[in-house]
Amino acid sequence: MNDVNNISLIEKQLNYSLPQSYKDIVKDHDALRPENDIFDFVDIYGKPDDRDVSFYSFKQNHIDGFIIEEQVNINDQDNGGIKGLVTFAFTANGDYICFDYRENPNGDNPKVVLVYHDNIIENKDGATSMVVNFVADNFEEFMSMLHD
Repeated sequence: MNDVNNISLIEKQLNYSLPQSYKDIVKDHDALRPENDIFDFVDIYGKPDDRDVSFYSFKQNHIDGFIIEEQVNINDQDNGGIKGLVTFAFTANGDYICFDYRENPNGDNPKVVLVYHDNIIENKDGATSMVVNFVADNFEEFMSMLHD
């Protein structure tokens, strides 16, 4: 279990306010693997797709990954990372499920996006980044999408 103080410390390290509904879940269910763990979405190419979800841990050295350590890859702009994303979960194929703070860095109700870990694109400015795919308007909507 994670106490509220531990979650607050993680938020300070991330420099973002996590959604309250997310904090309510992870304080009682660290490294959550939902029974209904599949979500459907439309990919950036307009095709229906689905993925599974497992949450990162709030504990260091956890077998499924520590949430703070997982930010390194998603934010490493030299290797396709993107600033303003906080990865909170992952899929079996290695993609990242993230809170997207790019539109409102000071908010606490970010969109949820899927980031393709092995699909790099060139942006209009010539920089490269991993592909970001919209999934849900917020964490509550994301959780309501989960099915078996």
